[in-house]
Amino acid sequence: MIRTFTFIILFTIAGSLTAQYTINNSFYFEDGPNTTWVKVIEMTTTSEGVDSQAEQTLVLNISSLPTEGANYRVVKTVSSENWNNGSAQALQVGSNSISVAGVSFNRNVKIQFSSADIEFDAITINGESGYLPNQIGGSNLLDKTSNATWTRVLTLALKTDGVSSQATQTAEITITSLPSEGANYRVYKTTSNGADFLGSSKSLQVGVNSISVAGVSFDRAVKVQFSGESAEFSSLTVNGTTLNLSHIVENNFEIYPNPAVDKISVRQIDNIRTIKVYNSLGSLVKEVRNTNEVDVSGLSKGVHFLQVDNGNLTTRKFIKK
Repeated sequence: MIRTFTFIILFTIAGSLTAQYTINNSFYFEDGPNTTWVKVIEMTTTSEGVDSQAEQTLVLNISSLPTEGANYRVVKTVSSENWNNGSAQALQVGSNSISVAGVSFNRNVKIQFSSADIEFDAITINGESGYLPNQIGGSNLLDKTSNATWTRVLTLALKTDGVSSQATQTAEITITSLPSEGANYRVYKTTSNGADFLGSSKSLQVGVNSISVAGVSFDRAVKVQFSGESAEFSSLTVNGTTLNLSHIVENNFEIYPNPAVDKISVRQIDNIRTIKVYNSLGSLVKEVRNTNEVDVSGLSKGVHFLQVDNGNLTTRKFIKK
């Protein structure tokens, strides 16, 4: 079955959609535990009970590897509940089949990767074909939900954003292809008394789809829910900031920790000139130079955007607790 994951969402300011998809911009892969194993896919957990005992399989069709190559390893819990780290195995361009044999006890199984820059054009998880990062169901720009109909969600504002959540919230998504059954969206928002409100379902169309939620006089949450996981898109704009999949490899970096309380650090990017932090309305609230660390303790709680300039501009979203 396809797994549920936590996302770190990648935003870039300008550029066009490329045809290459990296594990860094795929929702299936989380940040790894260290600088050696930088990405990980969770195959199963003990919470799945007897299902976790079954054989776990991953097939990744790799279209390109970084010049230094890349490895994977299997990590899993054994019958004693201790973790076992498998040996590093080299990945190859083409189909890479990884299989973890079934057992007679509940367990956790993960597969770790040594590079975020591995490019792929197909993925199969436990026999089910996965989605690519330019599809609603495969992009880490959209969070996965537990709703079988409204499977993906885009957050435009959180109540913790304070006064900025009261402003008009907008999103634009450029759809390039729709599944035969179509795809829909609807707006979720909280009302003045804190109740949930769900808008009516609206059809997505090939081309630019503009979504606007009028401003109010109270703090609130605003999200857009999507159906149609195989719908493909080429760009996404949130409150005037354009998000897309360009320059993934050239400008890859990580924010740690995310969410953050006091300080954040920017990893896996060199020659940083400036780091700028914007609130959810696009206002500059913090700027530092020639460092990879930012003190965010004085920022308001909620969604912020962190823009790194190292000759190229790249922006990522983070949450301030």
